[in-house]
Amino acid sequence: MQLKIGELAKKVGLSVRAPHHYDAIGLLSPSQRSEGGARLYGRDDLIRLHRIEALKRFGYSLPDIKASLDEQLDGAPLAPLRRQIAELESQALKAQRLSRHLQHLVDMIVLGGETTTMDWLSTLELMNMYQKHLNDDELDTLFESDPDTVAPTDPQWIELINQVRQAMRNALSAGSDEAQTLAWRWIRLVVQMTRNNPELATKLMKMQVGEPRAQQIVGITPAMLDWIDEAFMQARFALFAKYLTPKQADEVRRRQLVDVDRRAWPALVLELRAHMTAGVDAKAAPVQAIVKRWQQLFRDSFCGEDAVLEARIREALMQEPDLHVGIGIDDALMAYLHKAYLVGNDMAPSNTGPKPSAMMVATQRAAHQLLDHPLVLDDPIALSLLGSAEAQSLRDNLDRFRHPASLGLRSAVVVRSRLADDVWIEALERGIDQYVILGAGLDTSAYRQPDVAGRIFEVDLPAMQQWKQARLHGAGIPLPSSLRFVPVDFESVGLAEGLAYAGFNPDAPAIFSWLGVSMYLDKVAVEETLRVIATCAKGSAVLFEYAMPLHSLPPMMRIAMEQLTTQFAERGEPWKCFFEPAALAEMLTALGFSSYYIWTPDELNQRYLANRSDGLHIGAAPTRLVLATV
Repeated sequence: MQLKIGELAKKVGLSVRAPHHYDAIGLLSPSQRSEGGARLYGRDDLIRLHRIEALKRFGYSLPDIKASLDEQLDGAPLAPLRRQIAELESQALKAQRLSRHLQHLVDMIVLGGETTTMDWLSTLELMNMYQKHLNDDELDTLFESDPDTVAPTDPQWIELINQVRQAMRNALSAGSDEAQTLAWRWIRLVVQMTRNNPELATKLMKMQVGEPRAQQIVGITPAMLDWIDEAFMQARFALFAKYLTPKQADEVRRRQLVDVDRRAWPALVLELRAHMTAGVDAKAAPVQAIVKRWQQLFRDSFCGEDAVLEARIREALMQEPDLHVGIGIDDALMAYLHKAYLVGNDMAPSNTGPKPSAMMVATQRAAHQLLDHPLVLDDPIALSLLGSAEAQSLRDNLDRFRHPASLGLRSAVVVRSRLADDVWIEALERGIDQYVILGAGLDTSAYRQPDVAGRIFEVDLPAMQQWKQARLHGAGIPLPSSLRFVPVDFESVGLAEGLAYAGFNPDAPAIFSWLGVSMYLDKVAVEETLRVIATCAKGSAVLFEYAMPLHSLPPMMRIAMEQLTTQFAERGEPWKCFFEPAALAEMLTALGFSSYYIWTPDELNQRYLANRSDGLHIGAAPTRLVLATV
């Protein structure tokens, strides 16, 4: 069967022009020609034409149809179908996006109520600028309808723009309380509008700065952005100032206004966030390079080489969640940064001694003897107790102990030990001559008070005490006559029996020191130990350190402690026990303690760390010290 071109077109319902075009593009060529050159189509040509028209109805373009038919001849019938499905899905997504964008356009017009043709054209212009500057995903983010987001058409955003414009017309100072309130609202709404996407926020700002028509339509001008930036900086100053002396506040303000390009921070946040989103390990070289730049920018922005000022700035950052409000900054990013920040600065050695925590505390006491002056805690055997190799390693790597994380830990370690010494000395003056150190680890109290007439009982796990005595013997350090070792497992019954066996007099009052231990025990074991102490003679007391629930800590401290406690758990010392202050007070009263006193970090700083130049300072500590008296 041979068909002429007209007959072929009629059978399929096409114009004659269509087969001519198909022949010209190589989609369908006749299998034969007559002697006069007329096109003659056979059965296979008719089948191919039917398939061409079928594929056209499914949305294929002519080039895709040609490719699909050729592939099918090559034995790959699924490839063109899958490709067409993908194309249709892509078209559907584009249609959905266009629908959302058009709906957004309708919302913008409706919001204005009675609109003029110029309003309509202005709105259309703005939509066109969004599409010019943003990709499809960013447009979806901006226009997504969600209770947690704020659209550019949201009345509260439009009202805020108007309020800022009016404040500027009234020459309101960017440093005023009203301006700072506007700045906090502005930054929080931008975070919502962009879903905390710094790249999207940057593009929107560039659009506003670079498109004069956007400024006219939206009302946000470069001058307005500068005013908001200044007000936001002043708002942050106000939070920092709560932790600084006037002189320190002036130094921070000078650095922020003069020495630092504030645009460097958003760029660094964007870069770090890109690595986090891509799943780059926090230990990887590119991330570590960002951390070094972050540290340098931090010092340039706030404190230079002033250790005291740095400690105060870090305390403010730990205590004030609002200081971490910013585009692209959230808990996930700060946790990633903190994890990267700790690389090479791990404070918990894992390969020395039976308890990493005991060695960590002893190392910090030793570092205090070398680095910090004047001494808060004068410890004559701190370095010797480490052993010659560890002591030399400490001396060779002193810079590691100048790291802020180390400085904060050391501040807490030396202050709590000094407080315990003071409580013991005050008790001696009242005639109490029994001092019990629970979970003693590598405690050196007996060597810090060599001339006291009392008796010191060190209570700890048998393995820990054997290791400590071997270390003392190896260093040639004799045992003081006042010292007695009491091997007891805190999670088994035996404290009272162990003390009695070592010569403890249960009928005489005693002072108990229980530092850095309770968080590693089950709550039942903690309560039972306190119950034993509560049955001691009248006048006995316990200086007790407890951990507060991590969820109750300020965000940055919570993030830091979650990572540190994870490290401790990996080394076999998980934190198990936490107390809310009110619940602890209730328990102490129920156990029979007559009174208690909880020290705040501010009190301890004032008592032991005031007027220092080395940066020792207790900030937003995750633990508290309480003295409970029987």
